[in-house]
Amino acid sequence: MLLGQIPFTESPSLNGLRLLVVDNNDDCLCMIKLIFEDCQAQIKTAISVDHAIQILEEWQPDILISEIGLPGKDGYSLIRSIRNKEALYGEFLPAIALTYHLDSEYHKAAIKAGFQEVVCKPFALDELVEKVVNLVQIKSLNSLI
Repeated sequence: MLLGQIPFTESPSLNGLRLLVVDNNDDCLCMIKLIFEDCQAQIKTAISVDHAIQILEEWQPDILISEIGLPGKDGYSLIRSIRNKEALYGEFLPAIALTYHLDSEYHKAAIKAGFQEVVCKPFALDELVEKVVNLVQIKSLNSLI
């Protein structure tokens, strides 16, 4: 599922960053949680869209990482639900899609649905951390504008 170690001499500090990770694979959730906790981020995990929405009602993450191919309601329905609520409340949640599909059409569909980044499984942990760091930097820059 996940490949490699973080090649950093020191894990990047994401102190206080709040991540919501949605995946129905326990191993994937565990590995992502461990690596981001090592970076000092706060993590909440969900195994379904309904579970993720329940968490979002009680907790405001800074970044969403979600598998697209969830059973029942998929990651597309989750991101659409989030984007619809954002239209009402004005908040924006940067999001990374996880998928097993290498096809560029799946990537385009994920971006069109509302994700900012797409990461293919299996992935290197450093790739996911890099995507999160980039989204944090973009979000920080946008808040200055």
